Amino acid sequence: MRLLVVIGALLWVASAAYADDAKTADEKFEAASKLRDAGKAKEACTLFEESLKLNPNAIGTILNVARCAEEEGKVATAIRYFSDARDRAREQSLAPQLAAAEEHLTKLIPRQSHLAITFAETYPADAKLVVAARVVDFSAANDIVVDPGPTEVVVSAPGRVPYSSTVQVPEGQHKTLAVPKLGYPVTSCSSCRTIGKVGVAIGAAAVATSVLLGFKSHSDWSDATKMANGCVGSGTLVCPQTQVDKVNDARTLGNIGTAVGIAGGVVAIGGAALWYFSPHAVDSGERMAIVPIVTPTEAGFAALGHF
Repeated sequence: MRLLVVIGALLWVASAAYADDAKTADEKFEAASKLRDAGKAKEACTLFEESLKLNPNAIGTILNVARCAEEEGKVATAIRYFSDARDRAREQSLAPQLAAAEEHLTKLIPRQSHLAITFAETYPADAKLVVAARVVDFSAANDIVVDPGPTEVVVSAPGRVPYSSTVQVPEGQHKTLAVPKLGYPVTSCSSCRTIGKVGVAIGAAAVATSVLLGFKSHSDWSDATKMANGCVGSGTLVCPQTQVDKVNDARTLGNIGTAVGIAGGVVAIGGAALWYFSPHAVDSGERMAIVPIVTPTEAGFAALGHF
């Protein structure tokens, strides 16, 4: 019994709120109509829109909002509202409203602006296409009716950098926009430049060590081979094992020096790239970032930034 009382109270509150909204919507509609009669179209359109938000089912308000959009040159928006009013009027057998909506649509439809969007890749199901602040299904992207003038297009997908572009679409014309593959985000690294500097220092030290090892190896090898040339037996070079070991040790030291030099060079180059390409704290948009890309269909690196 208590539950029924609570439900009843909630329904009464919702009904009262709806009644208040409808009353306020009617008041705004009447005020807007007076403003329009007084020649204040801009102020009237603002009130018509506010009234429609409070009562989105009012056909008369929908027609007036559509008329405002038409007067502002927003052809696609006007068509959308007039079409809504037409369908509602047809369902409710409201002949005057139906005739008014159809009359405006007949004039507006030839003035439609069309935008066709093509994509360089197939997006996942949770990707989103937004055209002029309205979500559009990707399947309908080949022909989107838009208002004349600048139209913003945004394509986004999880884990990718959104693509955004503004297209100028003249009234009554068709435009095409080709959307490239979405980029991949660059992870911010506040200490990357410091790491790069350390890498350069370590790499340079390794290269210097490699040079020293090279000199040492060459000196030891020269000394060992000179001593080995003095021992001959039965037509074959024969040396004490200690001399052989010295030659081998010199050769091994040379190989180690070469490996250290190569590794040091790689570390130094990588550190220098990280140092140079990492953004400064004050101009993070002025540097280029090298980003690895690995997908099921491609692998490699991408350079992201301002060029």
